[in-house]
Amino acid sequence: MIEASHIAVVIILYHPSADDMGFVAHIGELYHTVVIDNSRYNKGIAEAQNQGLQSLFDLEDITHVVFLDQDSRVGDDYPLSIAREYERISQTQRLAMLGPSVDNSETGEAYKSVIHKDQMTDIGFTPRREIISSGSCTSIECLRKVGLNDSRLFIDYVDFEWCWRANSKGYVCGITPNLRISHHVGQKTISLFGYLIIISAPGRYFYQFRNYLWLVRRKYVPLQWKIATGIKFTVRLLYFPLCIPSGVACWKYMLKGIRAGLKT
Repeated sequence: MIEASHIAVVIILYHPSADDMGFVAHIGELYHTVVIDNSRYNKGIAEAQNQGLQSLFDLEDITHVVFLDQDSRVGDDYPLSIAREYERISQTQRLAMLGPSVDNSETGEAYKSVIHKDQMTDIGFTPRREIISSGSCTSIECLRKVGLNDSRLFIDYVDFEWCWRANSKGYVCGITPNLRISHHVGQKTISLFGYLIIISAPGRYFYQFRNYLWLVRRKYVPLQWKIATGIKFTVRLLYFPLCIPSGVACWKYMLKGIRAGLKT
């Protein structure tokens, strides 16, 4: 059975608070913890995670990796629990990455896709085409076969791309209902015409639009995602500058992202 000594926790820092640092220090007392600080020279979450992961490949005792955000607040046993869930589900699934059930930290409601309908299997596992990396677990063996993150993506869709690449190699990703975490997506949320809109910092739209144009060219990226995201981004270009606070600034970064995505 997996023990705490077999688990590495990877945490990326970016201008952390004192409370964040206290949490990281506490986790470091319980598990082998790799911390990469992006505060001065920000190379993006993809490259930062890659640097942390590469340091683990030569450690014989480490078999599983758990990814946490600096503002994650989980119990002491969380990394061990999700690693054991990973191994349990791996008995019947060719599992690449396992995440917890994720709740919106503002509303307390579970994040659910408006496109996909979850179908839990009889072993308590819900397959998903992609999951977010926060709170997730994978194995060193799987990382060796699927590969590290695409560092060119910098931040947005890094975890999605990794899941899609794993899918193309015959793996599945998904979530377990037996563990839950709260996660905050975006900078804020607003209600517009009855819909909940997640608003990111303006600069994030550069990476979202650029990375979409990069990913849309790759065969292993799901066609449904390409179409749905393309429609969503087209609509954003139309209503953001008119309806969203700081929407003009966001719109300018969208245009910069489109130009960058078309060039390379």
